[in-house]
Amino acid sequence: MRLLVTRPRPDADETAEHLRALGHDVIVAPLTVIDFAPEPEIGFRPAALLFTSRNGVRAASRWPIASGWRDIAVFAVGDRTATAAREAGFGSVRAAAGDVSALAGDVAASLDPFAGRLLHVAGRDRAGDLEGMLAERGFDIVTVEAYAAKGGDALSDKVRDALASGAIDGALFLSRRASTIFARLVSDAGLEAQAIRMTFFAISEAAAQPLRRFGPVLVAKRPDAGSVVALIGR
Repeated sequence: MRLLVTRPRPDADETAEHLRALGHDVIVAPLTVIDFAPEPEIGFRPAALLFTSRNGVRAASRWPIASGWRDIAVFAVGDRTATAAREAGFGSVRAAAGDVSALAGDVAASLDPFAGRLLHVAGRDRAGDLEGMLAERGFDIVTVEAYAAKGGDALSDKVRDALASGAIDGALFLSRRASTIFARLVSDAGLEAQAIRMTFFAISEAAAQPLRRFGPVLVAKRPDAGSVVALIGR
């Protein structure tokens, strides 16, 4: 298949490499660019750090204050985020089963709510209410919006031409924001008829919804990149 990878770099390149190893042709065309916010004023030493994406780890790793936090317990949403945290130098890292509910459950099972304030390093657009889930369990949690995924105003010439010629068989979407942007840009370019011929592979039902008007959407069993890739070839 000739596939479109829409996630931002550097993660897009990793996914593309995996797909090429499986024999697919790939066009890397990020629909968003990650914009990291300046270091926030935290004002406390967290009892634990909570990461719901690798970009959260990347954001925190840029903060000078975080250089003294490598001994703090880290709770990551999934294996890849946990790996990113370990590679960033955090020593005590636990990986949840891939979604916010599982992460909240791990935190609640592992920590005393009275042990101190938790810090969730998050993006502006996020799935689930981790802060609310943990607050209901008695935790004091602060969420910092450390980055934002900014979308483009138009499809690149390469992607527009490939869509127009019917050269793209499918596309991968790892966020609702990316699928929403894609649906809008395709409509703006007048390429709905071409998109209808494609198959879409989505990380979640939320990411799938904006695409359903174009054609079939396969949804991953687990909300991670590997599960999205596993959909291809079914």
